[in-house]
Amino acid sequence: MPMLPQDEASNFERLDAAMMPLVEAARGRPVVLSDGDRTLSPIDTSRLFLERAGMDSQHIQERFKREGYCFSAFRYHAEAHLRLDPLTFERVSAAVAEEAPLHPGAADFLHRAAEEAAVFVISAGIPRIWRGLLDREGLKHIGVIGGIDPRLPFVFGRWEKGHVCRLFRSAATEVMALGDSDVDTEMMLEADHAVVVLNHRMSADLLPHLAGHRSLHHIAPGGQLAPEIPRLTFESAHRLVCRGPASAAGGATCP
Repeated sequence: MPMLPQDEASNFERLDAAMMPLVEAARGRPVVLSDGDRTLSPIDTSRLFLERAGMDSQHIQERFKREGYCFSAFRYHAEAHLRLDPLTFERVSAAVAEEAPLHPGAADFLHRAAEEAAVFVISAGIPRIWRGLLDREGLKHIGVIGGIDPRLPFVFGRWEKGHVCRLFRSAATEVMALGDSDVDTEMMLEADHAVVVLNHRMSADLLPHLAGHRSLHHIAPGGQLAPEIPRLTFESAHRLVCRGPASAAGGATCP
């Protein structure tokens, strides 16, 4: 099994090699990058994975609290998952993918956005879970980006998400990013449109970083609003980038 990169430079080399075909395929199109856990789903699927695998997540949480969202902490996070043998990793990932819920309207949002944009779930968690979850919802055409994969592991966190967004911005007509926490900060700062999906903590660690963003919106799945920020719903959010052939005349044809 390939080893996790030991340092940030080799990690970015592996990430870039994985990303460039995706970036080239999206050239000249709008791109939507959506975080997974607590953005499209109300739960943390990585934490559920650890529970179903009989592993304790406390030591991972303590590492993040002590070091912050840095390379070494995310590498430790990835190592904890990848210690499992590949068959167990696959079995638990598939089980969580079957069990994990999506927010009402999230699957429809992905369907509608993909009518015009290249759409990816971009997760600091386990991409195998998100691949299975999307397949379950009939969303096989939606890409998944993440590093906790025994076949090609790399460290993927706050700064890597921002790097991926910059790569897509170099080729796409525009980029829309959705997230819920500070892990998504760099990605959302780089995006043309930032949509905060308010989590169980009202995304308090993310919103201050996005003050002054040129196109900032929020979705409130729990019903509690951020009144100073324009509100969208999962049913309407795709319209930020999905404008249809009438967009040049100022109209929108997407439903």
